[in-house]
Amino acid sequence: MADTFGRFAALPIGPLLAARDGGLTLATTAAAEIHHMARSDVALDYGTFGAEFAVWGDDPMAAVVGVATAGASLTTFPGGDAAGIGWNLGAGTVLFDGGPVAAGLPVLAKGEIAGVLVEVGAPTRLKLYRNGVLVHQRDIGLTGPLHFSASLAATEAGGLCMAVNAGQWGASSPAAQVGWRLPAASPAVARLADADWLTAPGDSPANARFEGVLADGITLISEINFWPWGGEPVSQTSAAECQALDADGVLDDLALSGASGAPAQVRVGPADGMLADTHAAYRFSLDRIEINDDGTKGIYFRDAHDDLDEVINRSVFLPNIPGLAWKPQPVLIGAVASVPAMGANSDATAMFVADSRIYTDTVLDRGDAMEAGTFSLSPDGQQLLMRSPPVMPVVTDASSVGPGPAPATLQQAMADIMGRLGKAAWSGTDCAAIDAATGYAGVGYYAGTAITGRDAMNAILPSYGVGCYQDADGALRFVQVAAPEEWAGELAFDLAGGDLAEDLLAVPDEAPNLTRRMAYRPNAQALGASDLVTDVVDMPQWRRDELMGLFRAQVYGAGAMHPHYRRADGADPVLSLFWNGADAQAEIDRVVAMYRVQRFFYRVSVQGDQELAPHPGQVGRIAYSRYGLEAGKQVLVRRVERNPATGDVVLTLWG
Repeated sequence: MADTFGRFAALPIGPLLAARDGGLTLATTAAAEIHHMARSDVALDYGTFGAEFAVWGDDPMAAVVGVATAGASLTTFPGGDAAGIGWNLGAGTVLFDGGPVAAGLPVLAKGEIAGVLVEVGAPTRLKLYRNGVLVHQRDIGLTGPLHFSASLAATEAGGLCMAVNAGQWGASSPAAQVGWRLPAASPAVARLADADWLTAPGDSPANARFEGVLADGITLISEINFWPWGGEPVSQTSAAECQALDADGVLDDLALSGASGAPAQVRVGPADGMLADTHAAYRFSLDRIEINDDGTKGIYFRDAHDDLDEVINRSVFLPNIPGLAWKPQPVLIGAVASVPAMGANSDATAMFVADSRIYTDTVLDRGDAMEAGTFSLSPDGQQLLMRSPPVMPVVTDASSVGPGPAPATLQQAMADIMGRLGKAAWSGTDCAAIDAATGYAGVGYYAGTAITGRDAMNAILPSYGVGCYQDADGALRFVQVAAPEEWAGELAFDLAGGDLAEDLLAVPDEAPNLTRRMAYRPNAQALGASDLVTDVVDMPQWRRDELMGLFRAQVYGAGAMHPHYRRADGADPVLSLFWNGADAQAEIDRVVAMYRVQRFFYRVSVQGDQELAPHPGQVGRIAYSRYGLEAGKQVLVRRVERNPATGDVVLTLWG
């Protein structure tokens, strides 16, 4: 369920002020003094909440930001009466009841970020931030619901403008991290079981009824993908579904309430035990409830990682750059070639690159390398500062990790994505183990448009041949697809024909996307012929080809391959995100080596086995009387469908 963030209210609002861009910005409508105030449309009175503000315009800095109650006058500034408190950004003072109560705070320049955070308590605490650094805190006596509020003074209409970030974009301080948002409504709790059940008096919750509407338990589904196998990337790390016998309409309200996204937990335990005796089998988010007829409903769940579908761009461009207004700021992770630099002022002597600090020593103007000293990085590391206006277009080979430019390891890349989402439920240990096993220097990823965490993961993981699944505790786990016959560790299972409930099914792995070629170091922006200088000495043809292609180079895996995959010899390259050619070479050699023998998918079904619960990516063994499995074969788990109530398991295996 989407959050509702505070904005400047269009009404009521003080004279000579206007809320614009849907309340995201505030501007003067004529020459105005500071004695006019706007406030948020959302008022909060408990918990911790905050917002950030940025001011721009041609007039000198003259702005006050703060908080106020609904009773504060709109014909004064925040802190102009006893119903509010304000921070005069241009004077470095804190104002209350018409006068200063603190002085000596930093004076903010236009473009700097002012954060205001409120911690409601006894007493209520106000904290003020400049560019993410705490500069002042004090107890305040304001009670009741509080609005964020602001005032501007200008010599003309639009002489000063202000934008507010109430948590909808990336934060530079704890103020916008907590945000100024309406508390989400708690969904009604539905307790379902495969039989009517009541928790014990000693349980928590005690004497809670579970409705016995589930027919045949619940089917849990988890799988991984690998680029040679074809198809789309797995969009969900896990899923589940079940059927409910609901002639009494227990789930009618929930089905019609649009409760998509509500958290769900699956627990398994003895029917004659306590809730405390059960164990967590899985975590999900509710996807939908489909009404089949008056007596039955289908309940469908998705993985417990809806936050992966949130945009990871940390911010948007403010309207002070008209050509970029409200566009997401680009994401840069690791090392990327030909990252476009966008003009941030009229003569492009300031050029914006990414939404976080970058490292670069290679900047190209029309493809020609600029000399040292003709450019530098801004203090925040997000912009290129040019000594003189460039001819354009300007691109740079840049990194978010370090100079070189340094690529991001798998662990660093995933940590960047998860950090942008504020996400902790993932295994950095898995990623570090893959980094150690491969020895790869790493990758680079760039997105110039709004991008979600899931999309970024789906772009990065295939370079390593890595899949992702969700474990029973809800954490994201990472596993690299490898030849199962080379696994020397403990096996997850050992199945023979007599263990199967149905005939084993075998299907050849056609590996439709298999190729011997892997491209690396993709260009974030492929330049055209007209974008490059005409000098063939400074810009030889091979260099033009590098800059005009989708990628800088490619490698070839020359190892032996089974004749079934001969079409891979002439297939187009798969595009990796590796920065170093040695990494791409090692990975394509590894993949080609896996297909030196013909591969197959096997589907096996087991019934009534409560202990068989392998994870995707684990290796087991199967033996069967046909399909070359008579002597047994080690196989990798690609997909698991499991019903913990019945013990029915369907495995899709690869070997």
